[in-house]
Amino acid sequence: MSQVYYQKWRPQTFDQVVGQEKITRTLRNAVDLDRISHAYIFCGPRGTGKTSSARILAKAVNCLSPDNGEPDNKCDVCVAINGGQDLDLIEIDAASNRRIDDIRDIREKANFVPNSSKYKVYILDEAHSLTTEANNALLKILEEPPSHVIFVLATTDPSAVPLTIVSRCQRFDFRKIPLDVLEKRLSALCKSENVEVDSEVLTLIGRASYGSLRDAENLLEQALVSYGSPLDKEQVSDLLNIGINDRSIDLVTCILNKSIPQGLAVINEVSDSGDDLRQFHKGVLDLLRGILLLKSGSSFDFGYSDETKTNMMSLAQKTTSQHILTSLSSFLKADLRSDISSQLPLEVALVETGILSTESSTESSTESSTESSTESKIIDSFDKVSEISAKSDLDDEINNTEIVSEENKLEDSPDIQDKTNPNSLQEDYNPDESKTFEDAWKNIVNILSRHKGKR
Repeated sequence: MSQVYYQKWRPQTFDQVVGQEKITRTLRNAVDLDRISHAYIFCGPRGTGKTSSARILAKAVNCLSPDNGEPDNKCDVCVAINGGQDLDLIEIDAASNRRIDDIRDIREKANFVPNSSKYKVYILDEAHSLTTEANNALLKILEEPPSHVIFVLATTDPSAVPLTIVSRCQRFDFRKIPLDVLEKRLSALCKSENVEVDSEVLTLIGRASYGSLRDAENLLEQALVSYGSPLDKEQVSDLLNIGINDRSIDLVTCILNKSIPQGLAVINEVSDSGDDLRQFHKGVLDLLRGILLLKSGSSFDFGYSDETKTNMMSLAQKTTSQHILTSLSSFLKADLRSDISSQLPLEVALVETGILSTESSTESSTESSTESSTESKIIDSFDKVSEISAKSDLDDEINNTEIVSEENKLEDSPDIQDKTNPNSLQEDYNPDESKTFEDAWKNIVNILSRHKGKR
């Protein structure tokens, strides 16, 4: 039986592990300098090289003639490990061997010296699946490990691993493999397999794998089995159901244009056609995220076609950041896990987006109307005061002498003298009222200044 691509092209040296250069360099130097830890924990998404790196590490520490920390893959130990025949490399699926009895069995056998290698290496895959009791039992041997034992824990959920275990291991976080690195790796694989593919095909496969090399290799092999070589864009689009992305951009357009009835029609058309609503939902989220990044001025390469990029840019230019963010938040809350065939969560998210955007627009319009009304009233009052002032200028000049005389009389009044007493003024002074009045007066002066400039 032939090997599938992800097994056939599994990395055999640290140099062949793609997208994790910092990690592989550290592990290679540790082997070369003979500064090997007794325990490691490899964290990261699926298909990023955790288990492969653990196997390479097992070969490197036991290789009879390593080359700068790399295994030679020629000695008896390396050949035995590559063939799955080495007794000193023990791989355990912690998801199915998760009980305390399984870990006790490891503790008992770990005390025995290796059969033919320098180190006995235990690889615990899916380490986060261990029970609490099993973790406690594992903690004991991690605290006092035999000198000939190395543990490598691999997990996709490091938060589920107790901190007491993580703190006793050297932790390495594997990242998703970038799209350009995936394309380069797939291109080399196709060249070695004598397969003809377009660069656009590799881009489609890379985007559909979401940073997992194993998923990308599986998708490529599936496409080759279905259509053979050469592969073109239309064939892979049909296999991956890329056509659903066109419906995703249709729904996103309806969302950002606040066309709720048309958006509901798109959702029901996708559901009636039997397409995967989870993939449709994911496509909508990816597009909204891309538009939000474009609105924020990002130049990130999203891997979409030129036509899709143009549509995204147009939507980003004519939509507010608040509306994009509101839409993205609503669709992030849509949960399709309970019933993947129901379109109800998507419909609720769409209607909620419309309601929230309408309320936001109404509040903004109300505030703007209130400010405009207040400013208009102040300006009208200013115009009336100006007219009255112009008419009374002449009367003020005529009565000026009489006013001066009256002021002199008032100065001699006891009431006025009491009011001009500093102590009396201090008692009437209220700092809060004064500040409020000062702020209001400054606002009125600013409005009148703008109005005067227009006149």
